[in-house]
Amino acid sequence: MLSFVTLLQMMLRLPKSRSTASHLISVLLRNRSARMGGAVMLFFVGVSILNLVYPEYMGVNNAFSIASFTNVYHNLNTAPTPPTLSDGWRYVFGTTTYAIPILPAILASITVDLAFAVPIAGLSAAIGTVVGVLSTYISRKTEMGMVTVAGIVSSFPLIISVMIFGIMLEFTIAGIVVGMIFVLWSYYALIARNMTLDIRNRQYIEASRAAGASRFRIIFKHVIPNALSPVMVRFSLDLTTVIVVLSAIDYIFYQQFTGLAPYPELGSLIAAFPGAGALYGPHNPLGVPYIPVNSAILLFQGDWWIVIFPIIFLMILVLSLISLSTGLRETLDPRTRF
Repeated sequence: MLSFVTLLQMMLRLPKSRSTASHLISVLLRNRSARMGGAVMLFFVGVSILNLVYPEYMGVNNAFSIASFTNVYHNLNTAPTPPTLSDGWRYVFGTTTYAIPILPAILASITVDLAFAVPIAGLSAAIGTVVGVLSTYISRKTEMGMVTVAGIVSSFPLIISVMIFGIMLEFTIAGIVVGMIFVLWSYYALIARNMTLDIRNRQYIEASRAAGASRFRIIFKHVIPNALSPVMVRFSLDLTTVIVVLSAIDYIFYQQFTGLAPYPELGSLIAAFPGAGALYGPHNPLGVPYIPVNSAILLFQGDWWIVIFPIIFLMILVLSLISLSTGLRETLDPRTRF
């Protein structure tokens, strides 16, 4: 064991000018991927906050309702209009079905996608981390049971899980949320298990145990906080996963997932039928006639802007999250901390 004098000498040699937190932030800011991804995400977050507090700048009273972007009764048979600079910034990307301006709808859709992705990925991370740490720290039997269950669950394709729970829960928002969390928690549990195996025998854990700390105090005060670095990286990646799967589900099943119908969403915009399902579908409560139009038909008709611009913004959102995750992983790597 190191003597007290040796420990004191090591402490005196540590840098005093910067704290660990400030050093991590400086490393993150020096990372090109983190800067690029963070800048784009800050812009999208700022737009989301603006959509929440002042949606009137888009010409609507509620940025979270696709019905507020148009009067479906008066614009029922209005043809899409191409991009133009003469009608103001809202129409710079043109309009889609029901005379909905594409650019404001895209900005509102990004807000909705982030509003879904953050809670879903956050709940998955919280559930998986707690389950993984508890089961691994308690006993070998609970650890192996968790590993078996998590291994089986993680083998399910995420989009298939969402479809199954969507059918079980009548294609509501709950079906999407439960279907994603059902699969995503398992990845965090396996990550937390690996980190717990590495942490639980370290000296500060043994010191806490010798000082009389309870098992749960050690878990929630020492083990879980020290296992959060890879969890944070996985969380940033799962934001991308949730957004892509949500858009794919809304694109493919826009008539079935009626829970998403009132909200603008990138998948339904790419499908060229925003707010489909309960709002405009065959069983909608507003009684608006159902128009079986889709992006393929509109592309063949030459209305390319309806599909291309939402796809571009989806790619920008996904790539910015991936860049931010890459920078976060490099920053949290212990080899780059000191």
